[in-house]
Amino acid sequence: MSEITPETERELVIIGVDNAAFSPLLEILEERKTVLPEQLRLLEEEDSEADPQVFANRNITVQSLEQFAFGPQQVVLLLKGGAAGQAALAAAEEAGAWVLDASDNTRGDESVAVVHPLLNAGAIASAERHVLALPASGAAMVAEALLPLRDRVQAVEVQLNQPVSALGKAAVDSMAAQTARMFNAQEVDVDPEVGHRLAFNHLSSSDALLESGHSLRELALVHDLRRLLGEDIAVDACINTASVFHGQLANLRVVLKDEADLEQLRALLRNGTGLKLEDRPSAQDAVGGDITLVGRLRQSLLSRRQVNFCAVSDNLRKDLAINCVQIVQLLLKNH
Repeated sequence: MSEITPETERELVIIGVDNAAFSPLLEILEERKTVLPEQLRLLEEEDSEADPQVFANRNITVQSLEQFAFGPQQVVLLLKGGAAGQAALAAAEEAGAWVLDASDNTRGDESVAVVHPLLNAGAIASAERHVLALPASGAAMVAEALLPLRDRVQAVEVQLNQPVSALGKAAVDSMAAQTARMFNAQEVDVDPEVGHRLAFNHLSSSDALLESGHSLRELALVHDLRRLLGEDIAVDACINTASVFHGQLANLRVVLKDEADLEQLRALLRNGTGLKLEDRPSAQDAVGGDITLVGRLRQSLLSRRQVNFCAVSDNLRKDLAINCVQIVQLLLKNH
């Protein structure tokens, strides 16, 4: 029989069973024994008819989001966006629960702390509200890769190649169906949400462009990197979408305050928390793993103060699921 403690009396509520990150999230929660089956509540919109989910050899019923009663003993992990996500966030916060937004419901709200468990976990204690936000897609990986060099960096340009799973489960399903049709020599329609074919393609942008030429996703990446690393670092970003299901790769062009010493920088990256230095890292190498791979460190041909290198990680397991679970653990234990 499980020991009853103040921590085990808490509940973890996950909203958004149909999210692409839900399965790896459940795996990490079970691997790390973050919660007991009786502490876990799964919610989805009433008309979704979601099947029960297996967790720690127990079937967990997916309950109706619309009929669920939130309470102050809960930590709510929000994987759902849109009107349903916004309504759930408001109801949970009003009930006194802690809310971790992993679906951009609070994007642009400066009253919500953007938290990375490695970089700024202390921001939880000083949070203005009981609402936290996970960094934008790719921001966690890039921030981890830059952290060992943080005090030396003046500016960084990020070229993020995101996988289709960064666009959501519907995009993954759409690309799978398109791939099957193309292998059978059938015509393939463009994805209605993206406006391009996803299978066997590489998109300069999967989102509508603003007047500046950036997308909202790119500006969110810039915003969150500056919040995590400091406003004194100049940041620009471009996000492409590659025709792969999982695994992201970012090429980083880093301008340093002083002339680069490659051996010193390589040593800093090698000793970085959660990083592994490799000659030619690939997204395939990172998928299913719990660390960020960095490599191809080289002197830029444009400036003695610029170095270029890349970072890769599993966008769902590493950047979303593991970071979410670490924050949930802190909330359940200390808040």
